[in-house]
Amino acid sequence: MNTLKLKLFVGVFAVALLLPSTSMAYFTTAQSATKLTNDTILYTVTYKFGFENRELYMPIMAIRENSMFTPNKASTIPHTKFVIQNKDGSISTAGVASSIVITNDKNIQIRDSQYYLPAGKVANFQLIALLTIPKENQTDDMDLSLLVTSLPFKMIQDGTPIPAQLNPSELQYYHTPAINLLKQKLTISGAVHTLTAK
Repeated sequence: MNTLKLKLFVGVFAVALLLPSTSMAYFTTAQSATKLTNDTILYTVTYKFGFENRELYMPIMAIRENSMFTPNKASTIPHTKFVIQNKDGSISTAGVASSIVITNDKNIQIRDSQYYLPAGKVANFQLIALLTIPKENQTDDMDLSLLVTSLPFKMIQDGTPIPAQLNPSELQYYHTPAINLLKQKLTISGAVHTLTAK
């Protein structure tokens, strides 16, 4: 009996020693929704990605699914995709969204219209989306949140590309709080400043 416990302990210990060489990080660290104006919401989803032994490519472009804009079918550049959800979980088509993924990580480069991260590094990325809904199209029950529905990425190991994406059980956490433009108070106020470069 003690021999079995010892073998089990040694096995678990060996696996624990191997994990750091194959470790990875891909998780969301923050989500927010902010009323900027009486007709505009700012959504952000922050996430961290990186792999110990694999290079990484992440999308820069982000698009709203079920919108009038769809990428060119011939385009091979991956996009992060999201939907705007009503409080009951149904998809809202209200308003117009503009979005992009940003990062200020010093290890990031831009290659092939994507973010590139070398192996052994971890970087923070932030999806930023502005949703504008004209006042006449707003309703009292319009509690809207953003949910990331597709987050593709490509790993490179020993020169071999490995395309991947997060699955729905992981993406459920890439979800912002809901906000209602008619009920929520303005979060940002004050003077507007314009910077002019000469």
